[in-house]
Amino acid sequence: MKLKSAGSTKEITYLDNACMGLVSEKVIAAIKKNADQFAHMTVPPTQFTVSIYESADICRKNIAKLFNVSSEEICLVESTTHGLGLIAQSLPVTKDDNIVICDLEFVSDVLCWRKRQQEIGFEIRRVKTKNGHITLDDFDRATDHRTRAIVVSSVQEINGYRTDIKTLAKLAKQYEACLIVDGIQEAGALEVDLEDTGVDVYCTGGHKWLRNPFGTGFMYIRRDLLGDLEPGFYGYFNAVSPDGNWQVYLESPERSPFDPLVITQSASKFETGGTINYLGITGLNKNIELILEYGMANIEKQVRNLNHYLLRGLKERKLQILSSDTDIHSSGICTFRLKEGISKERELVSSAHKEGIFISLRYVSGIGGIRISPHYYNSKEEIDRLLECIDRR
Repeated sequence: MKLKSAGSTKEITYLDNACMGLVSEKVIAAIKKNADQFAHMTVPPTQFTVSIYESADICRKNIAKLFNVSSEEICLVESTTHGLGLIAQSLPVTKDDNIVICDLEFVSDVLCWRKRQQEIGFEIRRVKTKNGHITLDDFDRATDHRTRAIVVSSVQEINGYRTDIKTLAKLAKQYEACLIVDGIQEAGALEVDLEDTGVDVYCTGGHKWLRNPFGTGFMYIRRDLLGDLEPGFYGYFNAVSPDGNWQVYLESPERSPFDPLVITQSASKFETGGTINYLGITGLNKNIELILEYGMANIEKQVRNLNHYLLRGLKERKLQILSSDTDIHSSGICTFRLKEGISKERELVSSAHKEGIFISLRYVSGIGGIRISPHYYNSKEEIDRLLECIDRR
């Protein structure tokens, strides 16, 4: 993808989609078009508001189609953290219970449980991994019949290791625990069939591989679990519209704030219940439409081809690679180390940035290195440009 550096003619090679995906011009155009409506209102505002919530429903349906679930199981959230926090607040848990979390996770995956842990006193158990790989045995050793949730990323942000979620779901079911998955480094890069995986909750922001601006993602909650979970509060859009028509209800002289409104039993009961991030939803929906049009299988094929090409180049240079080269555990992320250590890694990342090559340096629990994350819009020529930069270090 041809980009120019701000304030110069330098070409940008964008290989940092694990941090933030590039937003399509088609998505920006859709957002601008809807933003213009706020300055040029051509319909009554109540009607406009109704259309906004209809667009949210369309977005949920498109997400459900892409991930092979029911739209009733989809909730629109601000981010992965927002979704994980909503579940951490609502999952039934006592002081004698425990929550099992992998030691490679992003900080939010643990942090969202801290407040509730302080209030109740349950245990947060650390699953210790080896060499950045996550195995069923690692989780099995940490899990028991007091485990209420297993929390894991489907793809780890540090090294791109893809967890065998389907097998882990069977373990969670064995212990009657809820499997909560952070999917932000998977959704939009790799094919995901949530119905097939057996996952209970799947949260993802939209700003990485789904290529949406900050502020809107989604959460999937398995239908069987919805009755056991309730948000901390409701708003009026969490309620079922009386007689199917909010406008008629709002105009009624008999209306009272104490009316016994019926709360929806779909996953959308976890949404704010008030005004929503309409522009964020516009962007997310447009992105999902583009993915459905292009084909998720085609996107994954290109992501994997670029990953294999990059791995081959790094191996030829005899660099220490931390990412898996097997299809079951690889993803769109590839991480490598320099034998000279982290100071030289910082220098290489800095040099790459100066040349207009955007990559990252990431570590957690002693695992990490220089992280490369090309998307389907990238090319082998851009990978070659990165490899040439590595050769000049």
